[in-house]
Amino acid sequence: MDWAQHLPGSFLNFGENADVAADHYHRFREDLDLAKDMKFTSHRFSISWSRVLPTGGTDNVNEEGVKFYKDYIDKVISNGMEPMVTMLHFDQPLTVEKATGGWAYPEMIDKYVKYAEFLFQTFGDKVKYWNTINEPNMYCNYFGVFSSLITPGTVPKEENQFHRCLHNIILAHMRSYKLYKEKYEPTQNGKVGTSVLMWPAVPNTTQSQDVMAAETFNQVFAGTLLHPLVFGDYPPIVRYLAGIRDKEDANSEPLLPQFTAEEKAILAGGVTDFIALNLYSACNIRYNANASASGGKMATLLGPVMKEMPFVEVIGLGDFSQVDESLMKNALIWTWGTYHVPIIIAENGYADTKHAGVNDTARAAYHSTNLRSLVRTVKEYGVEVLAYYIWSLLDVFEFTAGYSQRPFGLIHVDYKTGSLNRTLKASAQFFIELNETGRVPYVPVPGEGTASLSTTSFVTTELLLVTVWVAIAQGL
Repeated sequence: MDWAQHLPGSFLNFGENADVAADHYHRFREDLDLAKDMKFTSHRFSISWSRVLPTGGTDNVNEEGVKFYKDYIDKVISNGMEPMVTMLHFDQPLTVEKATGGWAYPEMIDKYVKYAEFLFQTFGDKVKYWNTINEPNMYCNYFGVFSSLITPGTVPKEENQFHRCLHNIILAHMRSYKLYKEKYEPTQNGKVGTSVLMWPAVPNTTQSQDVMAAETFNQVFAGTLLHPLVFGDYPPIVRYLAGIRDKEDANSEPLLPQFTAEEKAILAGGVTDFIALNLYSACNIRYNANASASGGKMATLLGPVMKEMPFVEVIGLGDFSQVDESLMKNALIWTWGTYHVPIIIAENGYADTKHAGVNDTARAAYHSTNLRSLVRTVKEYGVEVLAYYIWSLLDVFEFTAGYSQRPFGLIHVDYKTGSLNRTLKASAQFFIELNETGRVPYVPVPGEGTASLSTTSFVTTELLLVTVWVAIAQGL
């Protein structure tokens, strides 16, 4: 991604880059002390493959990079936080990308598994929560079929490239999970899972066809990744819809790859200790027999999978600045009801573009709404939730939006003057109170109530967070 930001014509190149960004590399101790001040109990961050293995393999270890992450993990732990590591967050080494062609090609699998083992060996004595690959369903949208937008002309756009990318990532996760369970779990006692981007679908009406369309959307968008990890194969509706596409173009390679019998057997045993949801907003779905011609901008955003749902029309897609009290409940009930695997909310955040400074009352309202919904859902439906991570600790460089379009942080970073000075935003007080009391402060959505972060003390609910970590996430 860093390389692509400098390519003329890349949609990641919009006059900004992440060469320095918030300079978390040099200022992580200061940043983690601020996280400690907010009394968080866990910290999710990523390890950059190219920083520890610059050319991708263990024959070329960057000891300085390894030391950085060891120091980083020690600081997280000394500040009273449990580290959770994302092993790949959109940034494999360029040499690996060029040598293999990327995740659309199976050569990436062996490379990744060897990298995963290096991480388990090097950091597994202190890291007990591993997220193998960040939201592959969205990653394969941008770096698979849509790769010509990022790196123009470097990768051919093939109809089944999205599914090849996702298929290879599933196999890489499976092998890494199996490796950890057999070789490292007995002494390290950790957990391994992966994350999925989810826009939980809400049917436009209670009519059966709209309900079916919403379920189809969830299965295609999220289930295509999750179903194999729990049940051993793609969802039946995905196989069915892919079969329709294959019949329409019998001369092309099948849209959906096949797992071997051995792979199915391993997958069907369950190859994820948790499902990590990256969750920001929901979408509204209705049945439309001619929907394939009406997807518009939403179909473009959601990617090539939209073409595989000929009767699903997205009539409303929430953005990153929307408070929706049903979001958390719908996501948790669907995921738990479908897979019955413990859940981590790995990303949940509010892009307060309107108030890009420190007065972010709406962000506190967003998290108050979602956390109260989370606790109610856990109590009422018995959903097992391990942790809730806020995206993000700092205002960071968003890879499709730069520095100013989607500020998610609880800490304001002064990019405007270039000082990069840190300032806690108003919403930090919400999390301090939550983490001190174990109760979710009530903050109404601005314009819908009278409470204000700056003038009114919080009203705490009777919903007690007993087992859920409320934690912080940070790109690194």
